[in-house]
Amino acid sequence: MSITRLTSATIISSLNSVLLLSATLLLASCSQQQSAEAEDRLAIVEMQNRYVLAMDYFDADAYAAVFAEDGVLDWARGEVIGRPAIREFMATGTYDLRKLNFQPAQTEEGKEWPPAVRHLVTNQVIEIDGDTARVISYWMNYSNAADRRKLEWLSYGSWDDELVKVIGEWLFKRHKIYNENNPNRFTAGQARPLAQ
Repeated sequence: MSITRLTSATIISSLNSVLLLSATLLLASCSQQQSAEAEDRLAIVEMQNRYVLAMDYFDADAYAAVFAEDGVLDWARGEVIGRPAIREFMATGTYDLRKLNFQPAQTEEGKEWPPAVRHLVTNQVIEIDGDTARVISYWMNYSNAADRRKLEWLSYGSWDDELVKVIGEWLFKRHKIYNENNPNRFTAGQARPLAQ
């Protein structure tokens, strides 16, 4: 009788150990998944930040590098398709205010003082599905074009982006830009993007 009890106790103890080990492995697996998703989210936000820095400093190579090889820039003047075309688009100085007849200025030492635009990206909502993601973000920009010592807000809008993860790197598959100050590219009055 005591041998049977000892065997039952041993079996129960063994089952408890197996359950404890299973629970530990499950928690570790969940923790790893959460950690991987957190890393993906951080990488996506960082990619967006690299995009705006490249745009604001006219770095065509860095600008194109955040797009997939067949990526699409969908902006106010249409679509630019493929990384080489996107690089060329940026290299033409589309965003360089000096090419848009803004007031020239110089420093006190006579050095050219070009106008600058700086972009901010906020309110990212990131939905990851394996190696693809959809990201809705707000953007706004400001400039010192009118007076180098003062800033003025220029415009704002949102992005509705499709991303793809290629060899561990998140890239724009389609970067769709909405501008609330453009009658052809606004979202005001439309359905909330995530409700679609």
